[in-house]
Amino acid sequence: MQFEKITKPQRTYQEVLKQIKHLIIEEKLRPGDRLMGEREMAGELGVSRTTLREALRTMEFLGWVEIKPGDGTFIRDAQLNEVISPLALALSVEPTRIEELWETRITLEVECAGLAALRASEEDLQRISQALREMNSNLDNLDAYAKADMRFHFLVTQASHNSMMNRLLQTFVVHILELIKKVGTLRFSHDIGGLCTIQEHISIYDAIVNHNSEQARILMKKHLEGSRGEGY
Repeated sequence: MQFEKITKPQRTYQEVLKQIKHLIIEEKLRPGDRLMGEREMAGELGVSRTTLREALRTMEFLGWVEIKPGDGTFIRDAQLNEVISPLALALSVEPTRIEELWETRITLEVECAGLAALRASEEDLQRISQALREMNSNLDNLDAYAKADMRFHFLVTQASHNSMMNRLLQTFVVHILELIKKVGTLRFSHDIGGLCTIQEHISIYDAIVNHNSEQARILMKKHLEGSRGEGY
């Protein structure tokens, strides 16, 4: 496979995502294909291994690849329209208006929280609870904390059992994760290491468990508006 050197000084990991996506669209990468080794790929792309790892972690989080320690990174067997959409591609390679992203995220997640309170299964609740535990156990690791935070929000979205809203939110995942990391850095400075933020998540979870749809919506909106108010 042939990669092109990346010369843009910013968002280079997103340029890696762009190239992988195009290779999949053009069917030069197919489900089950193994990507070249980390050192070789970083050299072909002209990026640091740190940048490449960030891109690979993002692709793993999105479900595009499977990373097998000791074996390599493999393209996952998934339907193309579930992995890549024109909207997801555009958001990943073009600058995003932060205010518009917040508005879209809040609109989707508030409604999903309300629906989750009505529709969540026992399995959904167990998964959301596990994400809360992961947040609590990673208070000293912002990257792991941010991913657990994002997982909580996506699990609430999945618990709404509205596949369209779930898919729409997935298209924003790269940018939302960046927002969480940025907000997390600021909030941790006056949040006793993120404990207040976790309590907000627990309150949302409790409302869902208690099937209180209106309260779930109110708490989710308050939580997201509070994060938005940190300056991002």
